[in-house]
Amino acid sequence: MLQKVCLMEERHRRLLIRQNPWWRGEKPSLPEFERDLLGELLRYVDYPQILAVVGMRRVGKTTLMKQLIQKLKAPEKNICYISFDDIDFQKYEVADELISYFLEFSDGSTRRYLFLDEVQKLPHWADLLKTYYDSEDNLKMFVSGSASLEIKEYKETLAGRILTFHLPVLTFREFLRYRGMRWQISRENLFREYDLKFAMHREKYQRYFEDYLEKGAFPELLDVEDREFIRRYIKEAVVEKAIADVARITGDDERIIYELFRLLAKSNAQLFEIVNLARILGINRNKVSKYLSLLEKAFLIRIGYNYSPSVAKQLRKRKKQYISHSCIVMALLDYPREILNTEVAGQLVEACIAGHFEKVNFWRSPQKDEVDLVVDGDGLLAVEVKYRSHISRREIGGLLKFVKRYGARGVVVTRERLERGQFRGVDVLFIPAWLFLLLDSPA
Repeated sequence: MLQKVCLMEERHRRLLIRQNPWWRGEKPSLPEFERDLLGELLRYVDYPQILAVVGMRRVGKTTLMKQLIQKLKAPEKNICYISFDDIDFQKYEVADELISYFLEFSDGSTRRYLFLDEVQKLPHWADLLKTYYDSEDNLKMFVSGSASLEIKEYKETLAGRILTFHLPVLTFREFLRYRGMRWQISRENLFREYDLKFAMHREKYQRYFEDYLEKGAFPELLDVEDREFIRRYIKEAVVEKAIADVARITGDDERIIYELFRLLAKSNAQLFEIVNLARILGINRNKVSKYLSLLEKAFLIRIGYNYSPSVAKQLRKRKKQYISHSCIVMALLDYPREILNTEVAGQLVEACIAGHFEKVNFWRSPQKDEVDLVVDGDGLLAVEVKYRSHISRREIGGLLKFVKRYGARGVVVTRERLERGQFRGVDVLFIPAWLFLLLDSPA
């Protein structure tokens, strides 16, 4: 029995050394492209708190952590990376032994850095981190995880000890930066900067925007042109895996959650009723409410509330849901690229813009006047999405009423129209979707 334990320990050490090639003087090969979040994380490296990176599957959390490792100015032996994707490491005792092994050979007189990837796969991980946070000096910890990290109740255990950062799907700005294209434009000098920097290449930006709608959420798809591969990758490596993770942790029915998600994809950027969804799925409304919460924690959907200065009123009214990126809808429903030339494109673009903001609502009055998106940022912003060439004054009536009532700025997101207009004494900016997503401060 003793011999078996020793053999297991040696095997774990070999796996750990394989995950940390810099211990052997080797430099891992990583993509040159860096997500915007990397710079923000570097600002917090010197603080004692654990830094947690959460996000949907396949958005680049592992790559981000390894790029962060390469940015650190520390002895190689003082940096340890442990991936809990390896099933051998998914035991509390084994993880404890691996961390102890790292601490034993590292230099405790200087800062040590511990990276725990997919940490939600480790039982009672929050308790383990708390122990080391409270007992070890000069130890900075980083963790990453997908939905499960948010679903598990860790905040009380690690209160005051952890800061959480969300790594979203690729933004359109990041998508363009990868292509080597200019992206930033100021709201104050919009028309001047557009004429000087963007007007000559507007067809190219529009084409890239449609590429972004079709496949732009995930770094691994940036150079892929095979549409069948894109579709299968999103369905199998992202959606099915994320839903399976959620179902496994909560013990819920994976098939029902998947069918609910398909229903939501079909009604993307639209109002929903929990009672109607429950009737279609043949389950009770409490389960539907629970599954919606799980899908939101898995970063697959976002819930928008009917805007009101009263938060209590917002929660009581009907809600809207947005799939986290248009390419997920297109893959899940087998939409061809040509769908972007139909009215469905408006829903895809609306959800895409909703995902651009940290928090977004909509507005619908008792008289059924509507505004697609309401953002409370640097002042109140009302956004109506009309992703087509011809837009009548009647179609923006709800926007005009909202702007007058709440003193908001009004924007109509279009396919190609860029101009300022005034209607009923209300100033309205018409702006192409791709350009709106490049504004330095759209809200």
